Amino acid sequence: MTLHPAILASFLLVQAPMLTKAESLAELYGRTLGAAAECKSIAHPRIDATAAAAAAHVKALAKDDAERTAAGRILAANVDRGGRDVQNGLVTCTQAESELSNLEHELAGSR
Repeated sequence: MTLHPAILASFLLVQAPMLTKAESLAELYGRTLGAAAECKSIAHPRIDATAAAAAAHVKALAKDDAERTAAGRILAANVDRGGRDVQNGLVTCTQAESELSNLEHELAGSR
């Protein structure tokens, strides 16, 4: 029996655990930071400052220690994923720099 792709996608979405806001942002922030870290043209102190602000924002959104721990794991895993995205050519350094700028702007507005 072969499942239609739309049915399979629906099934997988139902099975996927729902992420909290902190976990969802950790995923996005991690991927953005990981991609930026792979680019020699982006200064590491800039990435470090953004990473610290992103981690603080995620930590503030988490409702308890378990959620903070989960969000931290998600952030770390997605830093690796973002780096691989650049290494594999899925994201260019121009895109990574643009996304980092967007993240910096977003985090500045959340303070």
